[in-house]
Amino acid sequence: MKRASQVFIITVLMFAAVPLFCAELQPAEDRYEYNKIVTSLETPGAPRVTDNYVIFTADPGPRFVGIAFDFENYKTIHPFNIRNTRDIDGKITNSVMFYLLERPGNLSEISYRLIIDGLWTADPLNPYKIYDYNVGIGLSKVALGSTLPPVTKKADDGVHFIYEGASGQKVRLAGSFTNWDSWIYELQETKPGFYELTLPLPAGKYYYNYYLGMTSVVDKTNPMHVYTEDGRRSSVIEVR
Repeated sequence: MKRASQVFIITVLMFAAVPLFCAELQPAEDRYEYNKIVTSLETPGAPRVTDNYVIFTADPGPRFVGIAFDFENYKTIHPFNIRNTRDIDGKITNSVMFYLLERPGNLSEISYRLIIDGLWTADPLNPYKIYDYNVGIGLSKVALGSTLPPVTKKADDGVHFIYEGASGQKVRLAGSFTNWDSWIYELQETKPGFYELTLPLPAGKYYYNYYLGMTSVVDKTNPMHVYTEDGRRSSVIEVR
């Protein structure tokens, strides 16, 4: 009789827990879209935005990858899942780690960071990064529109430098490649408040800043900032 009572109590507890798990299940039509996206994943890349989801991917090498978002105050770590592709013999031929976020309806962009095998980091596959000086960690951003904001990065024809600010400014570039002479290169305003310049820099590590008049500013689109030997806070980019 005692054993029967124990079985009854365990059964009741099991059924009482079911709504907690069922609450996480999506409607059939949402699950169809979710599964369709997952089966389409082939290679890791920058985040993608659909009508209902933001798709994050990662290389399958680490033991654990998680993601935390600004709108949750980075208090919740959401673990990535893994999608394996198999051949007709059941052998794994390809793997992609992924996390699908239901697209927040009231936000135009989101910031996030990854935790990879216990270390916080910006998303290495997302070129749009910022640096949070309060916590000393790089963050990644995703615009919930169709395109990501442009950033300074290595291009086929060199390094493509980007600066965004007020329209009508004179924005100059100086760095270790000019011996910090700020009067050699000037960015061109290609649209209101948007300035660009491409330099054919060879392989190497370069330190640089933008100059507005005599004021030196770091590159806000590049999270890699350092202090040089002379105490200057500078942006850094490596060309490989």
